[in-house]
Amino acid sequence: MLLVLLGVLAAAPTAASTAEGLAKAEKWDELYLLYAQVKAESLPKADLPRIAPLLAKGCRALLDSDAVLALSLGEKSVAFKGPADGVLCAADAAQKGDQGDAAISTLTAGAKLYPKDPRIALELGRALVNNAEADAALAALAKIPKGAKEAAEAQRLSEQARRIQEAVAKARAEHPPDPEEDAPPSSVGRVTGSTASWESSVDDEGRRTRGNSHFRFRYFNGKRDFGQRADYEGSVQGALEDARSSVKRLLGEARDQPLDVVLYSREEFTLHHGPAAAQAVAGFYSQNAIRMNDSAEMSSRVQATLVHEYTHAVVDELASFNTFGLPVWVNEGLAEFLEWRYEGHDSAPVGVANALRMAAESNRVPSLAQLSRGPLIGQGNPALLYALSATAVKLMVSRVGLGRVVELIRSVGRGTPFERAFKSVLGEDLATFEEGLKGELKTR
Repeated sequence: MLLVLLGVLAAAPTAASTAEGLAKAEKWDELYLLYAQVKAESLPKADLPRIAPLLAKGCRALLDSDAVLALSLGEKSVAFKGPADGVLCAADAAQKGDQGDAAISTLTAGAKLYPKDPRIALELGRALVNNAEADAALAALAKIPKGAKEAAEAQRLSEQARRIQEAVAKARAEHPPDPEEDAPPSSVGRVTGSTASWESSVDDEGRRTRGNSHFRFRYFNGKRDFGQRADYEGSVQGALEDARSSVKRLLGEARDQPLDVVLYSREEFTLHHGPAAAQAVAGFYSQNAIRMNDSAEMSSRVQATLVHEYTHAVVDELASFNTFGLPVWVNEGLAEFLEWRYEGHDSAPVGVANALRMAAESNRVPSLAQLSRGPLIGQGNPALLYALSATAVKLMVSRVGLGRVVELIRSVGRGTPFERAFKSVLGEDLATFEEGLKGELKTR
């Protein structure tokens, strides 16, 4: 049954008429599962205008009774370029579940689809004010015409955003930042200036590089130079800086040493990492560098992936570049968990979560030992294994906090055997923890 369910998740959709039949029968969970792992570009263009409104309708139908599934349906409607109501419903569902980041992400995507819809601009401004992002809130609210019925509420929210700005300015005046806090570490070498300053240089092998105190970019092909692909380079820089600040906010840690970023052309990435990887990934962390696929578009999904990969770079440094003793499920689970948090939630997508629960109820959950035998992507049902690893890390975090999980990683990096470090930090042995994990999965 588990394999059948996961097969449905990954399968291409049937005709849009099937979706219409499910919606007519109000089988909203089946409708979501049908499209949970389907990308808009894989569907016939004629089907999208038929399917997306059905997903939005399901979101609205479940908003008061099942906000989690409502959010999933709404987000998928937005991904399929569905109606404005799907955007608003997904945002409502996110707010009901206290997932402010998910609401902001959905409304931001919706504002691009419907730039002249004052309802979306208003709700985006509201969500940003609630998140104390005053500058972005004012920018969103400024797009609402003065004559719109939303204008009065937009004015009230704008005044609230300006008060936040004033409070932040006052706090900065009273507590100015330490000028040493953002100074580049001494190991940066040729990179100079502030953390936001990008400078050109030459590495030890004579290749042109560009970098700051956080990242050092170079081309895989040393004959190419910066400036040839300025738009792409700029988007990669922005995406990685956002990934760094997001991981710092979510984990409380970031890399101290600058991280190498290797830029591949589409053809180079395909040649060295295979056509499947070239089609599937925006980039990955390996051998102390993030390797970027030039064919990738810097979408919100790619941004979340870079949060995942940057987390691996942070874990590597936390473990003193000695992650051999750290189980794969901890490393991948932490990266996946932070990716979830970045996207505004802290659990697996509904379909995968249901598959995990069913596996737990039938005693078919892979053991943590199985998750430590090699890369998860090379094993059967990788989506399930990533979700299981992240759920295990989430359970660790719920018991001892992220700071103690970081302490565990540092301890293993210093040479402490994992099970001993685990018991010292968690206060229980791994077998007892695993039994608790299975129980947690059954109640999801």
